[in-house]
Amino acid sequence: MTGARPRPLDGVRVLDFGRFIAAPYCGMMLADMGAEVLRVDRPAGEEDRSYGRTGPSGSNFVFPNFGRNKKGITLDVLRRDAPREVLSDLVARCDVFLHNFSPSAVRAFELGYDDIRAMREDVIYAGISCYGSTGPYAMRSGFDQIAQVMSGACALTGYEHEPPMRSAVPWVDYSTGLLAAFGTVLALRHRDATGEGQEVDCALLQTAVSYTSPMIAEALVTGRERPRIANRMPYVGPTDLYRCRDGWVYIATVTDGMWKSLMDLIGRPELAAAPAHATDEGRFEARAEIDPHVEEWMAGREVAEVVAAMEAARIPCGVYRNTAEVHADPHVRARAMLEWVDMEEPGMERVPVSGVPVKLSASPGEVRHRAPRAGEHNDACYRDLLGYSPERIEALRTAGFI
Repeated sequence: MTGARPRPLDGVRVLDFGRFIAAPYCGMMLADMGAEVLRVDRPAGEEDRSYGRTGPSGSNFVFPNFGRNKKGITLDVLRRDAPREVLSDLVARCDVFLHNFSPSAVRAFELGYDDIRAMREDVIYAGISCYGSTGPYAMRSGFDQIAQVMSGACALTGYEHEPPMRSAVPWVDYSTGLLAAFGTVLALRHRDATGEGQEVDCALLQTAVSYTSPMIAEALVTGRERPRIANRMPYVGPTDLYRCRDGWVYIATVTDGMWKSLMDLIGRPELAAAPAHATDEGRFEARAEIDPHVEEWMAGREVAEVVAAMEAARIPCGVYRNTAEVHADPHVRARAMLEWVDMEEPGMERVPVSGVPVKLSASPGEVRHRAPRAGEHNDACYRDLLGYSPERIEALRTAGFI
């Protein structure tokens, strides 16, 4: 972590009111790439620092990931008597205003785009919500799980004769955070060219529907819903998670060549030659006939043997890992997919966080420092950035505003 190489977002300052996942992940991506991101907590800290399973110090394992590379300040903007001029001073010195406040809070506390633009005309206003700022559901609150359910994603997940199931990984949150970061960079690029700020409006449901739209088209045009088939992939095969002697391996047989190679590998070339199995959909429909042969071949071998054979046959495969095993994978290590930070708290001296997921050769991002304490950088912000006197800072602190 030399800090010597320029990063793409050096010189950009972000006022980050993000909570939980989507907006904090957006802020993390911007911070990784050099932006100065001011994470804003209320004076007592936010719930996303401690919800869920926690370590010995009471901190959780989510915030160290999303808070890394950020600075921590406190300001309570959700009080009726909150000093508006402090927020205005901060916005005036920041390029980006990032939040995922509830729609009711945005309206009640005058935190919408027009309100923030009045404090800095060329501000980039990045707002994340479940439904977006327009439409009949705009004032509703919501989370990742709701977007999964409403987008049709849950209709595609699980087993056919059991209730629909959401993904345990909140992919809608993460994806919306990425889109918000992308939109923010586009808006900054536009401002560089024109001097004009704008609103970046991201919605969890819109993100999810952008992912499920091919399946929606299929259902509407053909009149058939895709079946829920657990780990299998529809209309190709065999593509599934298979048990071996000492673990599990997922194989993805998605071309004719891979299909024929797999049948040769397991000693069943006659299945590949059968006219009924000549197409992807034909093989999918015949899965009850084909899959038992693959299962039997897999069950008689160890994971390492299966992987070696699949690689030799050029059939994509992956070894199942539980979450505690991922860090030891040699490829995860080689590409620094996980890095380790010292949270400087008892029992949290070595916490894994994601490495920078975007690899740039000339101007790479990096994990530079741990997530901040609530208000850790108040003096540097209010005294050095805003020029407030020690007396004013103390008055704000005493009143519980910072």
